[in-house]
Amino acid sequence: MKKLLILILAFGVVSVTTGQIALKVYEADGETLFDGNDIMVGTELRIVVSSDSNDYWSGGLFITGQDRLLGDLAARGLDPNTRDWTDSHYEQAGDLAKVTAWEDSWMWGLDMYTSDINDSNFVAGDWFIIDYYADEVGDCNIGVYDYSISWDDPNCFLEFSHVRNRDLNFDDKVNFIDFVLLASQWNATDCNDPNWCDGLDLDEDGYVDVRDLELFNEYWLWGVSDTEPNEDPNELDDPNEIYPEDPNVIYSIIDVNGANEITIGVNDSITLYIDMVTLDEYDIIVFEVEVGISDISLGSIDNTEYDSNNPPGPGTARILVGGRYFDYWGPGINQQEGILLSGASPFSGLIPDGHLASFVFTCKGEGDVTLELTNDRWPYPKLEGITIHQVGPNSQPLTGEGMSTIPESEQFLLDQEIGTDELYQEVSTDELNQEVDIDGLVETLEDLWKQDSDIINDLIGEEEWNEFLNSLENP
Repeated sequence: MKKLLILILAFGVVSVTTGQIALKVYEADGETLFDGNDIMVGTELRIVVSSDSNDYWSGGLFITGQDRLLGDLAARGLDPNTRDWTDSHYEQAGDLAKVTAWEDSWMWGLDMYTSDINDSNFVAGDWFIIDYYADEVGDCNIGVYDYSISWDDPNCFLEFSHVRNRDLNFDDKVNFIDFVLLASQWNATDCNDPNWCDGLDLDEDGYVDVRDLELFNEYWLWGVSDTEPNEDPNELDDPNEIYPEDPNVIYSIIDVNGANEITIGVNDSITLYIDMVTLDEYDIIVFEVEVGISDISLGSIDNTEYDSNNPPGPGTARILVGGRYFDYWGPGINQQEGILLSGASPFSGLIPDGHLASFVFTCKGEGDVTLELTNDRWPYPKLEGITIHQVGPNSQPLTGEGMSTIPESEQFLLDQEIGTDELYQEVSTDELNQEVDIDGLVETLEDLWKQDSDIINDLIGEEEWNEFLNSLENP
């Protein structure tokens, strides 16, 4: 029997030196390796016990003492007749594999056994899967046992650090609904243990302030990018089939000349912009928009972050509006080859009309491609995509009203001359505060709250929401 030597938890894998047992830690989807960072209360992880040999093994995972208040281990598919959690052992562990649970006044957890040592039908591979749940804030230690070495002392520990949950409405996403809940306690000064202002005083200093907003931002859009089971990532939903279109807000994709129909050559790249126009003094404090490609074989979007220390690449995705508290760019939700862009500036000023964000599109083949916009956040704007005619070197370029043909070489020079950072007016927070239309901001926040009344009204209540609005009107 080879001795179990666990070295480190790095990128979800607890490794052994001599080739016996490895513990792989995954996120809740069971496919993404856990990165070892702090996890929010309410997070689920999957611990997989695997081996690269077919030696008989028995061991366990246990939590002791006060750590039992912080986290919990769970197995799957209990057979009450045998006390075996049958869904927690894989076929590779053998027909006689077994997972049992027990607890006493000091510890609880799970025992795991492969088939009997005389049974040869277990093989190398994944043997057991155990679910882990983060219940309370703190550092939870899980003892890892190899019974061939010791029944009494763990050979090592897995440690998970839990932080306060930012998923405030418990829908497995950290998004604008949670942000609205945070706003409901903004500037609160009487937060105390154990409630800490409904968990919104994230640093537990007695106040809900900018520091808590920064901590909230660390998990912004957590869970949002996960594709739903059986969902076709290449099929974009039409938000206007579900949500009413607001004629006062328009999102569009345009080139630097403002055209929404352009012609470029195969293998050329071009910078495109997400543009916003609001009518009737419509005030916007948050935006979220996704761009998808009609035919991913004909073009690609660079959805990686622009690096100001290494212009003009390799990443090009940028949020352009100023005065933001947090933002996001990266792969799309409905189409991973696309791009999702969002930002919010609720306490430093409204988002102005103009360029919200930019990215680079590259032509991969001849033909027409449409870049389509998706938005499922209120307000539900009118969405206008862009048509790109992609031509080979011997093709005749298309021209017409509203069309533009700018080679990437000229586009790059144009960008350098204008300066992407100068496409919007960069102003300080103090200047933004001086220019904010407080009445318009309050009206916008009231409308935002009303959109999810079934959820938000139950959690906040009209009185608390009005107190938040009063704090904006009377800082």
